[in-house]
Amino acid sequence: MRGERIFAAALGAFGLLWISQALRLRYWGDFAPDSGFLPFWLGVALVLLVAAFLVVSFRVPAQGPVAAGERPAFGRLGAIIGGLIVTLAVLETLGFVVSVGAYLAFLIGAIERRSVVEALGASLATVVAIHVIFRLWLSVPLPAGPWGF
Repeated sequence: MRGERIFAAALGAFGLLWISQALRLRYWGDFAPDSGFLPFWLGVALVLLVAAFLVVSFRVPAQGPVAAGERPAFGRLGAIIGGLIVTLAVLETLGFVVSVGAYLAFLIGAIERRSVVEALGASLATVVAIHVIFRLWLSVPLPAGPWGF
């Protein structure tokens, strides 16, 4: 647990550095957020998440070491990283919505062991929300697949 706290503190310091650098950028343009908006809020989110983790880590008793015979979930981690690599490999070909939606469905269904309805519903809702916010509202180009989305 000590190592996790040290790592979290390092991430928090990185978040503070991120915020300080974002404050050098223009925060708001004439009608919309400018280049400093997203980095600033990502830094704030990182610092808040680190703070929440540290508070919880001091309130919850530490778990003991892994029992003999138990193995860390390296297969699960490998599946997550492998799925991400596949997603990045097909992103330009299949487009953002399809590739990221399939990856999210894989994470929720196969890795988190949720039902097919939950996996497909959550991934569809997420990619539709991202598509609407970034592509339609903010006009940020996302990779489009052969179906135009």
